[in-house]
Amino acid sequence: MRKQLTLFLALILSMGILGGCGKKDSAPSENGSEEKKTDYRFEQCGLAYSLPKEWLERKNVNLIPVTFVKPDGEIYAKIEYDFTPDENMDELNNPDSKIPVDELMIPVFTLLVVKEENIESQGVKDELAHFKNCEELPKQEKFHFYYLTEYVGSTPRFSKESTKTFETLNSELPMLQKTIETFVPDEASVQTQIEDSKAYLNFMSTTLTGDPITSTVFYDYDLTVVNFWASYCYPDINELATLESFYKQLKEKYPNINFVQVVIDLPGEKAENTVKQAYKEAGVTFTTIIPDQAMASWIIDNLKGLPTTFFVDNKGRPLDTKIEGVKDLDYYWETTATALEKAKAEN
Repeated sequence: MRKQLTLFLALILSMGILGGCGKKDSAPSENGSEEKKTDYRFEQCGLAYSLPKEWLERKNVNLIPVTFVKPDGEIYAKIEYDFTPDENMDELNNPDSKIPVDELMIPVFTLLVVKEENIESQGVKDELAHFKNCEELPKQEKFHFYYLTEYVGSTPRFSKESTKTFETLNSELPMLQKTIETFVPDEASVQTQIEDSKAYLNFMSTTLTGDPITSTVFYDYDLTVVNFWASYCYPDINELATLESFYKQLKEKYPNINFVQVVIDLPGEKAENTVKQAYKEAGVTFTTIIPDQAMASWIIDNLKGLPTTFFVDNKGRPLDTKIEGVKDLDYYWETTATALEKAKAEN
């Protein structure tokens, strides 16, 4: 597993389809009693809870949230908090580290949401098997909720001091459990956000040189020109020299516009060697992105041929304007100018 995982985890809550997280004030319920006050509420999951204050104040405690909602999955939703001590943070964020991620951090607790028809599914059984303790929380209509603690899936590399810290966190889990609320998940909003997300080019991956890169790169520019190509196009379909000239001119004249290339058949040793040879011949200096699974799915849905160039606005949304096939430098400039005007008008 790639070490860039930790960078990506920090983005999951803001980029994923899990919204509605925030402070929740106490309010009278229908019977006049006051509801629990919780710090975190996920409408799409049907879960609310508060973390022990001690966790946020204690030294040597790094908590990494991992969350997802999959309406059609065996597990409808999952919220997990992983613990890693300070001593492991550098290694966790080192893309060249050879230590598996599950040896650098460990789940403190996990909350699962499962639909009635999936309770006996293999995916749910496998998830439950990773924990020594499994408590079922109050059911809401067709949804079952599980609170999982004492992870047994791996043994982390912790110092004695960090092991004691982790044991202390475990001893405070009853405080957290008392705050947990369950309610019917907002399925409609999940579907709406899934549909909306299809309009954006989201990814969390690495560059050809091994640096982590995500779709937040689009936010730094008014427009990003994204060229899609493949190693198997070389040498017959090759406009790298033109694209390099275009990129250099962009940097000089329009610093608010960026250019990147996606090589769709990366990763792979043969493809990588071909690309590096082609880049060396053309003197390429622009950034090359290796597609992750999310981008690969987007490519399947949106690309009809290679090369194809899309224009992405500062929200990560591809515009209707695009270039298909090999074109000269003037054509790139003309189309980019049109796309920039369109991006400004729509934003």
